[in-house]
Formats: sequence, structure tokens, C-alpha cells
Amino acid sequence: MSRLNIITKIFSATGFFLACYMTAPASAAQDRAPANPPEIRLDTPSGLPVPRLVSLKAKKTFCRSGPSFAHPVRLTFMRQGLPVMVVAETTDYWRKIRDLEGDECWTHKSKLSGIETALVLEDGLPLRARPEATAPAKARLGRGVITKVEEERDGWLRVTANGRKGWARASAFWGARAQMPLGTQYSSAQALNIAATHN
Repeated sequence: MSRLNIITKIFSATGFFLACYMTAPASAAQDRAPANPPEIRLDTPSGLPVPRLVSLKAKKTFCRSGPSFAHPVRLTFMRQGLPVMVVAETTDYWRKIRDLEGDECWTHKSKLSGIETALVLEDGLPLRARPEATAPAKARLGRGVITKVEEERDGWLRVTANGRKGWARASAFWGARAQMPLGTQYSSAQALNIAATHN
């Protein structure tokens, strides 16, 4: 069975570092979707919905065990643009984030971006000229590629990756405007509003 290898992160522990890669099948990642879509809360310090999807701003992002610089680094993400889910906030600009694997940790708001990105979950995913299954494929994307999401239409996403643009099924992604991460309560209109107001 083909396997994912799409999140590069380092787990910090006393005295050693362990490089860890995601190796769950794509179907298993999708199976982790909650049975009931999470309730979107607006009573947050920022006034923005929680949960919501953002992306990592830098090539290296330190993520801590608690919401302050005094807390030890728990994870170090090594991929700029990686989509993550904000699941909690503090009044002093810390954000608790969750990745595709379900790992959670805290990072400062300044480390996050409102740019909408999504991870490819399928190997050889065709980028099509139009949002139709019969449209010609302009390129193919490998599992783990980070794409910039530009538009959504009828279950399809228009994305850009490595200079290539095209349409692919929203179900083939994890991240902004993909079908799985936040469940059916999270509408395209909300996603657009969140992107416009940053994180």
C-alpha cells in the first residue's frame, strides 16, 4: 500500500532529537476526521473562528508545550507553508495548532500566515485544465506537495505548486478549503473571510 511521507518535524525530548515523518496511509488520515464536524467558536480573543486553517510562515517553526516562550519546544516544523489548524488562542497572541497527524502544540501568532495552503494526499494527483474529471491533465503532483489554494468550485480546488496551476478534487487535499479538515460546517465563505483577515 502506498504511504504518505509529508510532514517533516522534529520531536524535542530530554537529551535527544528524533526526526519523525508521517507514514500513515492516505485513507487512514481521512479516517481520522471526526464523526461530527467541530463546532466553530467565535468567542475567541482574536474574534476569528476556532478551529480555522492557517499556514506556517517560516522554513523552521518552533512549537512549544505551552503558550509562552518559557515552555520547552515540543516540535520543530521544517516546512514553510505547511497547513495547520488553530484549535485554541490566548489573549497574548499564542495559538495552539494541530497538524494533519493530530499533534498539537503552541506557537506565537507571528509564526503563522493567513495564506491558504493544502497538502496533497494522493500520489500522481492530476492538475486539470478545468474543474472536470474529463479535462486534460496539465501536470501531476506527488504526495506531500504543499499547494497554494486560489479558488474552490463544486468540490474542486484551483491550486498552484512549483509554478504549475490547475484544478484537482478537494477530497485529495488536507488544508484550506479541502473537504475533510474542519467538516461540513466550515463553508467556503468563511474560509475566504479568514484568509482576508489573516490569522
